[in-house]
Amino acid sequence: MEVTFQRLNPVSLKNVWILEDTVFDPANLSFHSSRTHNAKLGPIQFAKRMVYCLPKTWRKISKAIWVTDEWSANYFHWMTDCLPRIWEGIEMAPNSPILLPQSFENLRYVTDSLNLAGLEVIFFAKNENLKIAELTLTARTSSFPNFLEPLAKKTRERLSINPTQTPWKKVYISRKLAPKRKAHNEEQVESYLKEKGFEIVYAEKLSLLEQIKLMSETSLLVCLHGAALTNMLFLPKTAKVLELRNVGDAITQCYFNLASALDLPYFYTLNSGDSKDTIMTDFTIDPEALSHALIEIETA
Repeated sequence: MEVTFQRLNPVSLKNVWILEDTVFDPANLSFHSSRTHNAKLGPIQFAKRMVYCLPKTWRKISKAIWVTDEWSANYFHWMTDCLPRIWEGIEMAPNSPILLPQSFENLRYVTDSLNLAGLEVIFFAKNENLKIAELTLTARTSSFPNFLEPLAKKTRERLSINPTQTPWKKVYISRKLAPKRKAHNEEQVESYLKEKGFEIVYAEKLSLLEQIKLMSETSLLVCLHGAALTNMLFLPKTAKVLELRNVGDAITQCYFNLASALDLPYFYTLNSGDSKDTIMTDFTIDPEALSHALIEIETA
């Protein structure tokens, strides 16, 4: 199976303005919204931003790298798109800080990942406009839900931990504490997997560094479709992934695609969701399908 896509390349700009969530070039009277947004912005949206920014204060910054769009605060998108944009940006402008909205300062996985990478960050507030003398404006690394393999693997290279012994853990990341997309029969699933030697993990209780360390020790990762599967980024190259998917859903392929980009063997089971909306629904995990999948993985 193959997919082809085109992407915009990063660009270097001089003397531009940051107006809310957009980059404006005053010399050419143009917005660079194709690199700051997934949704297409039109004249009305641009006009609103200009009006809203009139009473704000101005702040001057000599150089910076822009890496975000309107999806970036999500764990999956931060890890799989923003971090790769950062790696590409700092290759173009090695000594430039990363520019982020102040709200990102409250996202622990954002600050943790930046600290682990040893990167300088400039957070800007909602009540200020920015004048940037030199801006490296990155672009989305691929069309969702695809991945640019070299940049996806670069996150593994930069943040993964080399295990001190051959990875041995079988890990099930439970969504019991998550606000949505839970399993009705979670207790049954956890009890069964414990009998099979799995460690039951709640990602909400772990720091990013703790999750990275856990993944470095993992030989098999099992999880219901959700953001915790993003942590396959930090699995050893010998590990395997099992995703518990929604029956009838042939659209949400992001974790299959991520596993493919990372060259990780990917397995899945189909489970009955309360609705076809995989992002919002709860599930009943099929224990028989799970059992068969684990047998297949052990003999693969």
